[in-house]
Amino acid sequence: MPLLENDVIFAYLNEHDPNHAVAERIFQKLQNGEIRVEISSVSLIEMELIYQSEKIEHMLLKHLAAVAALPNVEYIALTPDIAVASVYLRQTSNLTFFDSHYAATALNLDRKIISFDKAYDGVPGLIRIRPETL
Repeated sequence: MPLLENDVIFAYLNEHDPNHAVAERIFQKLQNGEIRVEISSVSLIEMELIYQSEKIEHMLLKHLAAVAALPNVEYIALTPDIAVASVYLRQTSNLTFFDSHYAATALNLDRKIISFDKAYDGVPGLIRIRPETL
């Protein structure tokens, strides 16, 4: 199963996001059982940090509940191997902190990540699935 990156989740949760319609189609396919994905547990931490920094924590519980209720999703825990790989990726691929964790997680799984972010295209061994193709 591919890893679903937070940019797709955020696009789904924000109806003003330019990628909202594409993300909505993916979430509908999850609801219908047409696709299955994995989500890194690190994505939940990123959500909390972003909502806190953007002063929109009042929306966090509702959005976390919506993500937690998704069918056909498996959450992947952060392991020491993934943490080590994410540090390596930050040093060699110029990825951000969270992007390096998602890339490391995907590489530890089936090497596929669903994301709008082209930064993943430069990660050796990682296959980025463009959300609009699903």
